[in-house]
Amino acid sequence: MELFLREVREIIGGVLHGDGDTRITGVGGLRHAREGDLAFVKDFKYYPEAHLTSASALVTPEKIDLPKPQIVTENPYEAFIRFLQRVAEEKKLVIEGVHRTAVVEEGVKLGPGVGLGAHVVISAGAAIGAGTIIYPNTTIGLGSRIGDECVIYSNVSIREQVRIGDRVIIHGCTVIGADGFGFLWDGEEENIKIPQVGTVRIDDDVEIGACCTIDRAALDATWIQRGVKMDNHCHIGHNAVIGERCILVAYAKVGGSTILGRRVVLGEDVGVTNNITIGDRARIGGGSRVYRSVPAGARFWGSPAKHLAEEKRVQASLRKLPWLRKKLVELLKKSDQ
Repeated sequence: MELFLREVREIIGGVLHGDGDTRITGVGGLRHAREGDLAFVKDFKYYPEAHLTSASALVTPEKIDLPKPQIVTENPYEAFIRFLQRVAEEKKLVIEGVHRTAVVEEGVKLGPGVGLGAHVVISAGAAIGAGTIIYPNTTIGLGSRIGDECVIYSNVSIREQVRIGDRVIIHGCTVIGADGFGFLWDGEEENIKIPQVGTVRIDDDVEIGACCTIDRAALDATWIQRGVKMDNHCHIGHNAVIGERCILVAYAKVGGSTILGRRVVLGEDVGVTNNITIGDRARIGGGSRVYRSVPAGARFWGSPAKHLAEEKRVQASLRKLPWLRKKLVELLKKSDQ
């Protein structure tokens, strides 16, 4: 990548102060940026670092008194994200056409501009929408449908009859449509497998991290709704519904038939049990275990999860236990005298 700073300003907006012909060849944080890099200053707390940085130019919320070219914009963070999007596009491996080692079975429909990497397997009856890119060693199951402009990275497994919308991003080693975990004990020795004959539905603009697992429904569909963002190592049980624009941080786990409303946030390593509902815009703190339904807008934390204010009181009390124990021992000693 090589751009003049004035070209960067055209991408991110704002007001340019200084030499617009400054060459930008990379991006970096204030502490580690090198000559040629563009760095951003989030707010005034980072002004001291801005004076020490080796970056060639800065994106700032206001003009800083130092001899470096600056692009001043109301929201430097958002502007910098727009620039990072440009950088990411340039670094992305471009796959054009169908690699000679890809396997495309009978009845597959490929839209215009589809790119299939090495050793991709598209099973019979599947359909891939226009502009979708599938990276090497990924498998698309029988009769599955993938929309337009999706990006599916290497080693992803998408099982049969899965439905995926437009502009979906799926990172490496994720498995979509594995059998839900359903068994019936016969009362004696055996756990009898319950056939999982449903599917998985993933709506538009969803992003799924690496090494995630989304189980297919026993009946009907496990449903990931529009705009959901899932971090790495998340698990969704069969027949669960994840509402629009939910955020699931790494290792979040949602049990079967549980429903998350719109814009729910699950922190890292949250576990949610089966067959409950978490209301719209609820937030569950990291490490929590949720065993009952959560009302809309609530903030829960803990194991078992409870209202945030209550859990804070519990934690504060727990920290006093050593002192309380000491006082109790002293009282018992006095009572024995």
